[in-house]
Amino acid sequence: MKTFAWVILVCSVIALPDSARAAISLSAPKARQIVQRSEANVGRFTITGVVSAATNLARVEARLVVMPGTTNNGVSTDWVGLTITSTNGAFTGAMTNIAAGGWYRLEVRGLDADTNELTTVAVDRLGVGDVFVTVGQSNAGGWGSPAQTPSDDRVSSYIVASKGWQFSKDPQPENTGGVGSGGSPWPVLGSLLVASNQVPVGFIGLAVGGSALASWLPGTVSFQNISNALLTFGTNGVRAILWHQGETDAANLTTTSNYFQMLNTVITQSRVVAGWSVPWGIAEVSFGGSGQEAVMAGQRLCIYNTPNCFRGARTDDFHLEGKLSDAVHFNGVGLAEHAQMWANALLGVQDLTVKNGNFESNIALLDGRTDSATQVIGWNRLNAAGDGATAGQSGYINPSGSTYLNSADSINGGVLTNMNGKHAAFLSGALVGDAFLQTLRAQLQPSTIYTLQVAIGVRSASFNVGYQLEFLTNGVPFGPGVAGTVATLNALAGGNATNKFTVVSCVVTSAVLVAANQQLAIRITRTTSGNLDFDDARLTSQLTAYGQWQMTNWHSLTLSNSLPESDPDGDGLPNLIEFHLAGANPLAPTPMPLPTLVQLSGEDYWQLSLAKNPAATGAVEVQMSYNLDNWFVPTSSGNGDLIVVNDATQFTVQLRRSVTPKAFFRIVA
Repeated sequence: MKTFAWVILVCSVIALPDSARAAISLSAPKARQIVQRSEANVGRFTITGVVSAATNLARVEARLVVMPGTTNNGVSTDWVGLTITSTNGAFTGAMTNIAAGGWYRLEVRGLDADTNELTTVAVDRLGVGDVFVTVGQSNAGGWGSPAQTPSDDRVSSYIVASKGWQFSKDPQPENTGGVGSGGSPWPVLGSLLVASNQVPVGFIGLAVGGSALASWLPGTVSFQNISNALLTFGTNGVRAILWHQGETDAANLTTTSNYFQMLNTVITQSRVVAGWSVPWGIAEVSFGGSGQEAVMAGQRLCIYNTPNCFRGARTDDFHLEGKLSDAVHFNGVGLAEHAQMWANALLGVQDLTVKNGNFESNIALLDGRTDSATQVIGWNRLNAAGDGATAGQSGYINPSGSTYLNSADSINGGVLTNMNGKHAAFLSGALVGDAFLQTLRAQLQPSTIYTLQVAIGVRSASFNVGYQLEFLTNGVPFGPGVAGTVATLNALAGGNATNKFTVVSCVVTSAVLVAANQQLAIRITRTTSGNLDFDDARLTSQLTAYGQWQMTNWHSLTLSNSLPESDPDGDGLPNLIEFHLAGANPLAPTPMPLPTLVQLSGEDYWQLSLAKNPAATGAVEVQMSYNLDNWFVPTSSGNGDLIVVNDATQFTVQLRRSVTPKAFFRIVA
């Protein structure tokens, strides 16, 4: 008998839940990504990815959460559903109206029909802030020294090849084949902007060391790099393009008109590609060639004449101020100042200080010496056309006894009355129109009185001096300016300006409403052949009386409710009228001045009286009419039928009722 032994194997298959096998992979967004905030201070993230191996995937959701950390900010969101685009778990969607700030963490989850969580994934360090494209030559592209590191973690740089982001520590990503491995201003700029605006900052670096402007024209690789970046980031996807280029063109003697035409073409065509008016910030930079003034003039023409452009950094003095690490590139001090200049431009910082207004910043000269070869720190020295260097001699001088009596350095240090230090500027030559120009770190403000003072010298009784002081806005004279000769200076000096420096003032006043982006500059021009010496150029400003009234009531010069024609309290008296009336409050209804009956010598008179604001400038008056068609400013009649008192404190009209039973009044300012 055979005995059989049976072994029964029981095999059970245990089904693993989808949550054990499902996984999410995200293709966008990337860690450290920054999207441009809108004018409403919100941004948008596009989310794409795949949930793999999830057979019962029902939906995908995402949310943004402000990450822990004392510097992080923003507003966390609720879960938002994303669209599953195919049966393989691919999904897409967008998080919109995300409050500016960061860092955010993006969390994405896959759910089944019973809202069980199948899988999750997260991406850290996402920000809504400002994104800048940086273009130009080596000093925009990481050729300085030493390398810089942001002081705030919320600064990122874009990597073109991988479409990813990195912490914006130098060296910057090699996006063009022309980026250096050293220091750049962008880590410092990003830190300054984050500190001020409290939103993350991103940079797309596209500079090419040594590049000429022609290499950025449409059809070139560099222009294509700009185009690709603008198309990648989309409409309104960047805050601005920051242009810092000109050294190579100064060496190549590019003319003002050619530089302007080429740069204007680059800007205009980049906007055509982008489909929107991308703002451009343009630096004044040209150090390295004898064509410096022509190139900088071309840059200014773009700033003034190409729409939606603004003035950026001016770095042409760095080689004279110890801010270079070699013959061309910036050292740590230069990189920091370069960044600060861009920050001031982007933040709207206003500074009316005249740089080197006393002409003491350059290397000190021996007594009686002149220097016309060295660039004068802070100033452009231009010919009459404004498109190149001065036609005659120009520079700075240390006067001695051969030029001005008692100006030798052994007497009071060589400093005459109204000089500020022992040096002064000079222009000389047969051709007229040469000028010193300084573009200020400020734009024209409304309701402001600007005063430029310059001390002008007369060396001898036969000295020929012709001068003009001007303010410019976007390269165009603003206000009448002040011109004069030796005769003018003699009158200002009490009869004799010889061997003296005499202070001349130019005063202009801006309107209550001014156009935006009006770049301020000052210009000192030689208007006769011969010599013009000057020193101690200084600029001051103060608000007009109306401007002070605006600031008292609205703390603003531009708020629409503060403008002269506005009537924010709805009392029928516009702001300009209330400004002129003593005790009137533009934010609370003021009783309308109305005629009243008064008794004078036993007779009835209609009286309308305005109490004037003694601080108000301009005029306020009462006008009369007998028929509402013809209006006039009344004056006193000889027979007492009409009595008018118009002085600094009142405008009062009294009209004999028996003679004129009906009259109409209105108030005009």
